[in-house]
Amino acid sequence: MQADFDALLELLERDTMREIIAMFVESCPQRIRAMHGGLAAGDLAAVATAFHTMRSGCGQLGARELEELCALGERSAKAGSAPDAGALLARVEAELALVIGWFRAQGWMDA
Repeated sequence: MQADFDALLELLERDTMREIIAMFVESCPQRIRAMHGGLAAGDLAAVATAFHTMRSGCGQLGARELEELCALGERSAKAGSAPDAGALLARVEAELALVIGWFRAQGWMDA
């Protein structure tokens, strides 16, 4: 993640990057809730949309593993596989915790 993030940082000022990180982290719980809610309601289109939206933010921040998991979740939901999308959601939640931990450890977020 460090190399991708550093490449992005070269394009943006530190304050701008800090704002982007804050917006991403603040939006993630809503996306996760939409995924859980969509799975519970059998609304895989909503699940796919939530994965897609989260994936876009991951790409902007260089969180490539999380981005890939969201892409896989989106594809699973679009293919109609709730079990696969649910399993990927669990992996997304775990990876998101790592990403947020990395942002904190690097000083981009308050502890």
